[in-house]
Amino acid sequence: MRKAAAILLLTLFVFNTIGYKLWFGIAMQQADAKLETALDNKDYNNEQLFTLKIPINLPYQNVSSNFERVDGEITVNGETYKYVQRKVANDTMYLQCIRNTEKIKLQQKSTDYFGKVNDVAGNTGTKKMPAKNSQLAKFALSDFTNDIAPWKCVPIPFTTSVYNILSINNSSTAHLQRLIKPPELA
Repeated sequence: MRKAAAILLLTLFVFNTIGYKLWFGIAMQQADAKLETALDNKDYNNEQLFTLKIPINLPYQNVSSNFERVDGEITVNGETYKYVQRKVANDTMYLQCIRNTEKIKLQQKSTDYFGKVNDVAGNTGTKKMPAKNSQLAKFALSDFTNDIAPWKCVPIPFTTSVYNILSINNSSTAHLQRLIKPPELA
């Protein structure tokens, strides 16, 4: 009985530390795959798309008159958008994106679960108030760091050494002849 309870509690602990991240990661990958399939099948409403205009400055670029399907995503203010199609015209790239609502919901649920499991203030409806007669002292970081001298950055003087390499032009081959002959025994 104790072993079963220990295994159950250990399993619950492992899930609360890393398991839920894996579970939410797999769920987000499935949501991405589902949206990719819908985009590849053109199963979306054109009114849901919005256009990003990005200036580009490339000397040789491929100019396309029509939109082409492209994969990728961008996160703006905590919201994830998936690229649907792009077009390059003159010096501007036009990206049409769609909001990935399912992934946004999963990310929100993940942060809510993390807050509730780890008892983070602000994620639950009630905040824990400390007892008025509590004898616990609140320490500030400065209480522990007053005796530490602040860091001072001192520039290191760099000296540059100039080495002159002279090329030696010796047109005689006498030194080569000395190298070719074996030494004589005396």
